Amino acid sequence: MPRIPSDDLTDVIASRVMEVDGKPQFHIRIGRPTLAPEGRSWFCAYEIAGPLTNRKGRFGGEDAMQALVNALYCISVDVEVCAENVQGRLAWLGDTGDFGLPSPPTRSARGVSDLK
Repeated sequence: MPRIPSDDLTDVIASRVMEVDGKPQFHIRIGRPTLAPEGRSWFCAYEIAGPLTNRKGRFGGEDAMQALVNALYCISVDVEVCAENVQGRLAWLGDTGDFGLPSPPTRSARGVSDLK
């Protein structure tokens, strides 16, 4: 059975600091996507750390880009449901409604032929 890469962030490629109660104390870090040992899929580790939140995770994809995008979507959901946000204490650049993270896409009921 192939080993899945760990959640370790040995090579951080992006980070963001958000405010909790007006103080910069909520940190998001994203690691460089890494190729899985079997050489067919990629994983991107991330970490979220705040006064009430401590989350490490990783998300996979078919290539490095998909792993990174999927990790960003996962981070977006994790931030949305974290205790600091649920309590209304989380902000980015003073905004409590938009954290500048991508929202996961929703599946459209339209078919491919409808897009023409």
